[in-house]
Amino acid sequence: MKISTTKNIGNTSLKVLVFGEPGAGKTTLAGTIQEPTLIISAESGLLSLAGKSIDVVDISTDDKGEVIKKEERIKRLLEVYNFIISPEARAKYKWIFLDSLTEISQNLIEQLNVEFPDRKDSLVLYGENAKRMRGLIKAFRDLPYYNVVMTALSKTDKDEAGFRYTGVNITGKIAETAPALFDEVFYLHCDAEGNRMLVTNKTDKIMVKDRSGKLDKVEPADLHKIALKIKASPAPVVPINTNTKGK
Repeated sequence: MKISTTKNIGNTSLKVLVFGEPGAGKTTLAGTIQEPTLIISAESGLLSLAGKSIDVVDISTDDKGEVIKKEERIKRLLEVYNFIISPEARAKYKWIFLDSLTEISQNLIEQLNVEFPDRKDSLVLYGENAKRMRGLIKAFRDLPYYNVVMTALSKTDKDEAGFRYTGVNITGKIAETAPALFDEVFYLHCDAEGNRMLVTNKTDKIMVKDRSGKLDKVEPADLHKIALKIKASPAPVVPINTNTKGK
């Protein structure tokens, strides 16, 4: 029986969810990684990475460049997943950047609308949506050979007490539970001066978290620096000599 240790957890691979408003620069984050990365694009919004040399698979088109119908794009995503787990991909990439869960959830709804065309099946449809979306997220999150980043748009909601908060914009109830599937959940914010930053610690209004405990409440929007910070070994603890005999 193989027994591992918690000592190096976080040093091998990171599982990160980043959400933010449109135009905040979520896709741009892929350009800060500085290691071999595969972008899985569901939005076709890659202009911010022009001039960068980052591999991309666009699930909205096939290998011939033909547009794939929205209700068929989840099948394309699963094809990409099968490539990612291949020895070829594992030898080439260190990071998987999935952009974005918001668009993927909408593609899934389109697929389910075809599968369940009767409005009487709406409860079944949304139940299937939650189950399948959760399965998709966990499948990519649990890839053992990669650092995985998934992006999503943000949305403002109210909790049971009526307080407004900013969370993840994914269709259905899965939006409330998706952040729990990640160790690191960041909110990408762009201030009035155009400075981009990642909020990493939960506030009354933003649902984020940093399980590593190594990040400041606000970090520069640089995934390379964040990865180095999380994976850095803690400073050695120097024992205090309490033996005062002979002094």
